[in-house]
Amino acid sequence: MKIFTVLLVVCLGTTAVAQEESVFAYRDVVQIAEALSKQPFAPQNQELSPDLQNLDYDLYRRIRFLPERSVWRNLPYRLGFFHPGYYFKRRVIFRGIEKDRLRDIPFSPDYFYYDNPLNFSGHESFVGFKAFVPSSQPGIQDEFMSFLGASYFRAIAKGLHWGLSCRGLAVNTGISGPEEFPDFREFWMQKPNPTDEFLKFYALLDSESVTGGYEFVVRYGVITTMDIKATLFVRKKPEVLVLAPLTSMFYFGGNTVNKPTLKPDYQPTGKTEFTMNKTDFHRREFRPQVHDSDGLLLDTSSGEKLWAPLSNPRSMRVRRFSNVLSYSLIQRDRNLSDYLDREAEYHMRPSVTVIPKSDFGPGFVRLLELPSSDEYSDNIVAGWEPENPPAPGTSFEFAYQLKWRGDEPDTTQFRVLSTTVRPSPGSNETRFAIEYGKPDSGETIPVAELRPYILVGQGAQVKDVQFTPTDRGWLVGFTIFNPNSSQPLDISCVILRRDTFYSEKWQYLLNT
Repeated sequence: MKIFTVLLVVCLGTTAVAQEESVFAYRDVVQIAEALSKQPFAPQNQELSPDLQNLDYDLYRRIRFLPERSVWRNLPYRLGFFHPGYYFKRRVIFRGIEKDRLRDIPFSPDYFYYDNPLNFSGHESFVGFKAFVPSSQPGIQDEFMSFLGASYFRAIAKGLHWGLSCRGLAVNTGISGPEEFPDFREFWMQKPNPTDEFLKFYALLDSESVTGGYEFVVRYGVITTMDIKATLFVRKKPEVLVLAPLTSMFYFGGNTVNKPTLKPDYQPTGKTEFTMNKTDFHRREFRPQVHDSDGLLLDTSSGEKLWAPLSNPRSMRVRRFSNVLSYSLIQRDRNLSDYLDREAEYHMRPSVTVIPKSDFGPGFVRLLELPSSDEYSDNIVAGWEPENPPAPGTSFEFAYQLKWRGDEPDTTQFRVLSTTVRPSPGSNETRFAIEYGKPDSGETIPVAELRPYILVGQGAQVKDVQFTPTDRGWLVGFTIFNPNSSQPLDISCVILRRDTFYSEKWQYLLNT
């Protein structure tokens, strides 16, 4: 059954955009991707000097792009670039689309500040780009979007900080074999007009299994939007293909049973001076939560909204959700007290929604959760998995919109605010507490009209259900008895009003 049946509507913007289509347009990048698919895959590695090959993390970070060297300095959107070196060694080619020509944008050290001199091979290329808009402060530019590494990219809305990322495509994620990372190897950047409210560009994607031509139309604001369409050409059939993938980090949260243990701050060096930092004790994390996203929100064809809290599992796990119309990775906890981290400011991370604008075909939203021992590695991937990966020699087109934002749209339903899990392994029981927030309408609802409805997998039992009002809404508490604790258990909970769904459906996979 095909789920996404939204009519594809592509907005080409102003008349000036249409005039420049004769120079380079979506059809051109698609033709290049098709021709490339008929050639063997060749990684686009650069010939870097030893100085660049040997850069470590700290040395690489000290190389800074000079905002005053940005391309299109006096236009609504400006371009900056990322320097080759450290992990970033694949060549990325950039061209500017102007009214009557294509213009190469080659690498030059003049774009960057160096606190130490470096030697170059003379064959360097950029490895990615960033985009700026004029700041409200004179002479300042605000960076709001970047493309760096494979097909990764990310953006922010006004007032937010960097957080989760997206990818052009994910191939063979979460399988027993190696993952494949397609690259955006070439970009064509359309020079904006002085009155344009959007930035438009094209990208060529390449990997062992797939090539693709992409079009991006980006609008920065309180909600930053990206309208994306792509045509993929298959070299060889992938085991797993994920369209419109979102990538995030979940280290621990309110539903984490045991917070991580911190290592000692100081290791003895043989000196005899006394200091408490030389003791061997390990302390628990002081921060209540650490994550870029805390849940996967799904809009379904039945009208239900599903909320799946994220977790940091002991081993890799994959969940699939059907009948989905749109999906989001949400950072719902928005108070500093939720994280107590003024440096990372996790409460300012964006949420991202994927809204299909074409038929993605039969398939599922696939949620991959990987175990992680730190907050620096992305361990969450959510995207659309076609039911049957395409065969070699075939092609298909799809389109979608991304929305980067710090709030959530108004809703008439209760939202899941928090999840608490307290296991009692000796008795095969686990206690859950789910707090639901009041609808935005502020409607006063008679208590007699509301009740929680809880479902569990076969063989398990629901016990000791409690339904308690709170300052923010309602708290649903219950105990799950699972005699077969060796198997994962699906659990769901929803608040009903006169037997009609009146909240998000909370969905949880209980692993022992």
